[in-house]
Amino acid sequence: MYDIIIIGGGLVGSSCALAMANALPQYKICLIESIKPNFEYDGFDNKIYAISPSNMEQLTALVTGLDFSRVGTIEQMSVYGDKASKIEFSKYDCHSAYLAKIVEYRNLQKALLSELAKYENIELVYTKLIDNLQNNEDSAVLMAEDGQIFKSKWIIAADGANSFIRQHCNNITTEQINYHQSGVVANFSCEKPHNNTALQWFLDSGILAYLPLPENKISIVYSTDEFKRMLEFSDIEFSNYIAKLSGNRLGKLELINKPVAFPLRLNLVNQLFDKRVILIGDAAHTIHPLAGQGVNLGFGDVWELVQLFRQDQVESTDLNKYSAKRISEVRSMQMTCHALNRLFSNNNTIIQNIRNFGLSLINGSHLLKKQLIKHAINY
Repeated sequence: MYDIIIIGGGLVGSSCALAMANALPQYKICLIESIKPNFEYDGFDNKIYAISPSNMEQLTALVTGLDFSRVGTIEQMSVYGDKASKIEFSKYDCHSAYLAKIVEYRNLQKALLSELAKYENIELVYTKLIDNLQNNEDSAVLMAEDGQIFKSKWIIAADGANSFIRQHCNNITTEQINYHQSGVVANFSCEKPHNNTALQWFLDSGILAYLPLPENKISIVYSTDEFKRMLEFSDIEFSNYIAKLSGNRLGKLELINKPVAFPLRLNLVNQLFDKRVILIGDAAHTIHPLAGQGVNLGFGDVWELVQLFRQDQVESTDLNKYSAKRISEVRSMQMTCHALNRLFSNNNTIIQNIRNFGLSLINGSHLLKKQLIKHAINY
């Protein structure tokens, strides 16, 4: 029997396994993922994450194999409303070396798995689970497709927004808000220098963000309901379309890899645990990508959970406190992003004037900007 089984070997699940193994060498830990990753790819990965300074500090304390030549840096950020309003942030507003690091999924994942291989108390298993979770008062049992039985004192679910584990927890309910949009992601080479500046536009057709990568490349996230039509564009049509949306801010764009789209929805759970099961990452919460905080919230779950398991015994009262604290912090960011998305999706003239006035007001207040940016980079 294991002490902890972590379901889902993505960034949050792998970092959880690594942090647990590092902090709790006496624990026997199993990390289960359905598919063995492939780290061979050209160009830049389509999965790009903006990682806050506080989380980057935690991660680099755990892993040594991250390829920093592939990591981008956000030193400044400009956000534009739909009526010439804007708000600008800089690393100098919060006395930080940077606002965020832009990291490819496979770059960080490869480093995490390489580090995991150094620990004798971690077993990494690639197998698919079947519809069979026994969640008891003192342990939990899972069955794999190949017939393997996995028993553990605790199961940590990091298996994504459609979490298999969450769906089979009787005491966890989920309210889902569908945005009826998808996030379109792609990478480009730019004609003009991005100067390590992230750019974001609130447009009538959606929300477009440019994230700086090394070698004067960018990753874009475009939250829109036009995604089906866009995915049918040729490479040149798609590049020209994105450049035009930004007012050709970085000049001509050249597509590096094919765009992909993922559905946008907000998942709100009532609690983060049920008996011997604990949820983290997207299994516990999803969020609109406009602030780039999804994976940062997941890392926040991990660091908090590791501190909880440092105790000799983890009781239900401890889990209640953990759940309440994390839900409070996560819900604050979820509702902020949800409100901003709704605010800028409203075409009412009065609402348009109010939101653009608000952007200009914040941009003119050093104190307000400082508080906003400190809130974001400490996640």
